[in-house]
Amino acid sequence: MAANVPTIKLNSGYDLPMIGYGTFGGADAPHLVHDAAKVALKCGYRHFDTAYLYKTERSLGDAIRESGVPREEVFVTTKLWQTFKRPEHVRPACERSLEELGFDYIDMYMFHWPMAWEFHGFEHDQIQVKDENNDIKCIDIPIIDTWREMEKLVKDGLVRSIGVSNFTIEMLEELISKAEIPPAMNQIEIHPSLPQEEMVNWGKKNNVALTAYSPLGNPGFSWFAATGHSKTLEEPAVLKAAEKYGKTPVQVLINWGVARGYCVIPKSVTPSRIEANIEYFKMDPVDVEEITKIGRESPVRTCDPVLMFGPSNDVFGEHKKKD
Repeated sequence: MAANVPTIKLNSGYDLPMIGYGTFGGADAPHLVHDAAKVALKCGYRHFDTAYLYKTERSLGDAIRESGVPREEVFVTTKLWQTFKRPEHVRPACERSLEELGFDYIDMYMFHWPMAWEFHGFEHDQIQVKDENNDIKCIDIPIIDTWREMEKLVKDGLVRSIGVSNFTIEMLEELISKAEIPPAMNQIEIHPSLPQEEMVNWGKKNNVALTAYSPLGNPGFSWFAATGHSKTLEEPAVLKAAEKYGKTPVQVLINWGVARGYCVIPKSVTPSRIEANIEYFKMDPVDVEEITKIGRESPVRTCDPVLMFGPSNDVFGEHKKKD
């Protein structure tokens, strides 16, 4: 039975539960995600997020089939990697994800990041090839050229909705001005230390839904220890709200996102946490505002493409400002 979680209606016409289950993880993720996803399905999750990069598509697809939950009741997002951005690689990449998932269609297929890299092959050891400077150089493939191929996937029934991830407002506006099918979703990092207020407001005005990844503020991020800043889960406003509602700080951060109007995809492989994470409750606007204030003046991005992929990948322009 599906959990009692609010849904949003995408501009593509489909409904999406606002609390989902994220499957990004380390080397043991494929094994762990299979069992954890079955727990999540039993707890009522019907929104799942994966990606070709994560190597969890097959585990997730198997878990859904073994759960007995009808395929049409589950919304699954997966993503197109940077090395597959040339038009001729888009469909083969999508078909590879479909094969991994064991599905006839994908609910949401999205750009994983806005940049494009040189193609070296489809195998996982070929999709993050760094040079001698520990950098992955970007190549010039217009976003709209890749997007046109994704639109064809919708028209041909392989994909129901298409979206993007890690796009700025400027990127979205340019894409929408040229696209036949507008992006239904932008998946970005959002948590109290990076509240993304401008993007949240823009999404609502322009009917582009948002999904928040790293909704707990990446508690293991080394910046917190290095600077002495409180981890997001330990911020006074979060602890105060947890006490007020009789919930955990994690539950507060998840429902803070829902209260602001976007989807949230926490990840865990611990059954008790998986069950706790889907517990929805309403928060008073004053509490939502107090938590939003945490990162308003000095936002902290924990998923920095420059640190992950090299200096050529400063898609947010945040490192240029520092130089």
